[in-house]
Amino acid sequence: MLERLRGSTSAQRLCWSATGLWIAQPFLLGPLLSDGLSGASEPFGGIVTLAGWLIWLGVLVSLAARLPVTLAIARIGTAGTLPAAVWAAIESQNSALTVLGIVGSLAVTAAVLVPGVADSFIDGASYGDERRFALRAPGPVLLVLVVPAWAVVIGGSTAGPILLADQRWAAGALATAVGMPLAALAFNALYRLTSRFIVFVPNGLVLHDRTVLREPVLFARRDVVGLGPAQAETSATDLTASALGLALELKLRSTVTLPIVTGRKTTHERQVRSLLISPSRPADVMRHANQRGINIA
Repeated sequence: MLERLRGSTSAQRLCWSATGLWIAQPFLLGPLLSDGLSGASEPFGGIVTLAGWLIWLGVLVSLAARLPVTLAIARIGTAGTLPAAVWAAIESQNSALTVLGIVGSLAVTAAVLVPGVADSFIDGASYGDERRFALRAPGPVLLVLVVPAWAVVIGGSTAGPILLADQRWAAGALATAVGMPLAALAFNALYRLTSRFIVFVPNGLVLHDRTVLREPVLFARRDVVGLGPAQAETSATDLTASALGLALELKLRSTVTLPIVTGRKTTHERQVRSLLISPSRPADVMRHANQRGINIA
């Protein structure tokens, strides 16, 4: 219990730092956006300003709620400040406001992406004697799909309303009709990344990752030989989905059958004796595993 409180305190500090930076955005990015809108018509500027405050409030609520779905909202909302800051910087002639706004936008976006923040949000859905830790995003998804998906969510959900606010009715209606469904699909893809985690339970640990397993699998504590950093020459079954960074190897006393995903609708039953996982914070996972009575090897 003490270890959980320590881990939670560390993650909470990271979350409060991210929340504090978001609260500060009206003073960091706000002046730049106001300057960028200074040349716009009064109705357009008023609508965009109102929408900006609503988005700010929505992200603030998401940061306070700390659940997997609100993690996706917070990540997208904070990342959305970057294109807004760039646009305002192009429109603005004030270099001081430009530097302040862009630095503030980069800082809050980076703060929300810190692994400890993700752990806090994902653990927010825990109940009873559980502790959840996020898994790193699959390598191909991280390198190729995450940024485009963010762009689709942000662009698809804002382009139409902005055009409508500027009284470009035909273009706005078309952009809304096309952009909103695309934004919803992209948001769902980003949200699914938050449903990948390992969870420690009283009996052991569960790997919850539909990317590689058809269903969550429990590894009972009595069946686990050890958990530790994987060696380069290991023959363990790779369940990291090609995630970048350090992988941990979970060694088992006997062979178990895992329903490994091989295609969109196909799985393959495979016998494994050891497997690789990729938590975002491997040191914290090993520390907590040790507290749960799992040998660190």
